[in-house]
Amino acid sequence: MLPTLELSRIVAVKQPLDSGINSSFLSVLLLLFVFHILTLNTQTNLETFNWFNELGASLPSWLLLSVTDLGDGITAGALILICLTYKPQWLYRVLVTTLLCALCVHFFKQYFDAPRPAAVLEVINIIGKARYEHAFPSGHTTTAFALAGIIWLLADKLWCKLSVLILAVAVGISRIAVGAHWPEDIAFGAILGWLLAYLACSAVPLSALKLKHQYWIIFALSMIVLVSELKNLGEDPFSVLLFNRYLIITALISLTVYMCSKFQRDDKPNPKNA
Repeated sequence: MLPTLELSRIVAVKQPLDSGINSSFLSVLLLLFVFHILTLNTQTNLETFNWFNELGASLPSWLLLSVTDLGDGITAGALILICLTYKPQWLYRVLVTTLLCALCVHFFKQYFDAPRPAAVLEVINIIGKARYEHAFPSGHTTTAFALAGIIWLLADKLWCKLSVLILAVAVGISRIAVGAHWPEDIAFGAILGWLLAYLACSAVPLSALKLKHQYWIIFALSMIVLVSELKNLGEDPFSVLLFNRYLIITALISLTVYMCSKFQRDDKPNPKNA
């Protein structure tokens, strides 16, 4: 048993780290709430939409489509599976967060059934498919901020946390720029994703499975992602522009196959040691 003095030193060392992580996470949440409150005003919501939507008209379509595609379920799933290749112990938390996002977004969209900008405004810049219903909240933004929240809570490097947060913000802004969502849809989706990430990381333990089993689950999930993408290939007329999705999935499959095969080799007994 550790002496009382040594135990108190350990607690003193760990406590500032935990409070720092919580305070930074809550600071981001506070900023999101402030933005959401501002968008509750109809005039502010409309003016903010017009500003970002007009900005989108001056940017390349392929760039906006590539950024907004990062919040798509298939692409986002591929990205987080790549992360799991290096951090397989996050498996349970990622799966629970993904499930919660899917259920909550579907519930809110069906419950509110809010019209999208294309159904309300006569003059609007639309890039990609024109959608008219189920605006609230933004599913792409919810997904992006949920995955960013997981990495923010579990990653060690500050640059990594800031990078995923910036990407999530870019996904949200892109949804306005392509004419798919109102700012209030983005703000609530960001808050929802951020909170669901916290809920999953607080309530779900890290994976205790053997490393080999974790990698095989990740590999199986990557196969599901790949099949889902191939199944939908050609249905979206703009899918040919989203090369990042295919590159990400290719990288995902290569990484998981490599890691699984490497672990299998390491798991075999060495004849020299027999």
